[in-house]
Amino acid sequence: MDLTRAERRLLWTGTALAGVLHVLVPGLLLSLARLGYRWVLSVEFTPQDGARRRVRLLGVGNLVVAAVLKRILD
Repeated sequence: MDLTRAERRLLWTGTALAGVLHVLVPGLLLSLARLGYRWVLSVEFTPQDGARRRVRLLGVGNLVVAAVLKRILD
């Protein structure tokens, strides 16, 4: 699959941005998930203990993937 330079940059930049958001504002993301579950799925979502830590860990993983993508694609 051939990606243009702009598409490659968008891919790793978007992944990095997602990682930064997960690391910096996990509470906001969990609140948005709670609203989305309630409005779209009509289900109550209650984050368990340690949810913020797991969201931050996911963000760190996204940042690692973004760094790998940047290295591979640029």
